[in-house]
Amino acid sequence: MRTPLFDAHVKLGAKVVDFHGWDMPVWYTSIKAEHIATRKSCGIFDTSHMGEIYARGSGAVAFLNKMVTIDVSTIEQGQIKYTFLLNTEGGIIDDLTVYCIKPQETYMLCVNASNKDIDFQWLESHNSGSCILENKSESTSMLAVQGPNTFPLLKNLLGFNLENTKYYYFKIHTSPQFGELLISRTGYTGADGAEIFMDNKNSRALWDKLVENGATPCGLGARDTLRLEMGYPLHGNDIDEKTSPLEARLSFAVDLNKESFIGKDALLKQKNEGIKKKLIGIELIDKGVPRQGCICLKDNKEIGIVSSGSISPMLDKGIALCYLDSAVRVGDQVEVLVRDKKLKAVVKKPPFVASQIRK
Repeated sequence: MRTPLFDAHVKLGAKVVDFHGWDMPVWYTSIKAEHIATRKSCGIFDTSHMGEIYARGSGAVAFLNKMVTIDVSTIEQGQIKYTFLLNTEGGIIDDLTVYCIKPQETYMLCVNASNKDIDFQWLESHNSGSCILENKSESTSMLAVQGPNTFPLLKNLLGFNLENTKYYYFKIHTSPQFGELLISRTGYTGADGAEIFMDNKNSRALWDKLVENGATPCGLGARDTLRLEMGYPLHGNDIDEKTSPLEARLSFAVDLNKESFIGKDALLKQKNEGIKKKLIGIELIDKGVPRQGCICLKDNKEIGIVSSGSISPMLDKGIALCYLDSAVRVGDQVEVLVRDKKLKAVVKKPPFVASQIRK
């Protein structure tokens, strides 16, 4: 599968790889250069492979409240909230964001690319007909414009002042050149910026203009190192159907006071019994690159495993997210087994670098 911007990536000389069945750019120049451009200036990412599912009708709120872990009725018009679809055991089917387009009536769910069909089928299988569901993923493009120069860039190019949009809110903006745009003050990088949703037919023109006006094209490689520096979880690596939001330290996106949702009973049981593992960060003291699957040790005893790891371009150190025994504490010194070598590391609570997002 290819996004509407595939030809633009090829034209720019991108290194294209297979990402869950999608031909996607992993880098254009280098991961480090694109990472630093996003932190210091402005990077642009093609995220059109992500999914957009709409829930509409008078029964939308009641239905979504049964399916996700937050109370959808509390979301204001123009507000976005992070949440989960869980299975009955409390495992994470997907993490997603809910956009309130019209309170009590119209919501958009932005879901992960590799899960959009699974998510839609899961939602459909629990829909009694009270909610109208529509998967608009194939006709919708999405661009992530991230970094401190995003604000002036969007103001000059679109006449849209991002300063007037609060963090985790969005606005609908109509551009004479690019049509209707849903512009949200969100991202997956820890750099301030925007994510822009639009009809496929307008995405290439907008991409080209953003690049012409100074946005650095960035691939999946930089997207991964940027999110890792912030400690943001990646579904399939750090969270999946065998891990719960409590184990992943993401309970802020779970409302256990809500009357009912799929997976609630399992989470309550886990909360009462206590978790045995938790998602936490480690920063290497020794030189090396921790990778997914590396074993973590403390006092020569196995205490967990790396779920995501890489070199931080900003710190020039190895960093990782790991599932470690719940008894391990921030500040503890541990070891990670990399190519049969025990490398010293310290347990840290992410983010590894300071967020640039103005709340």
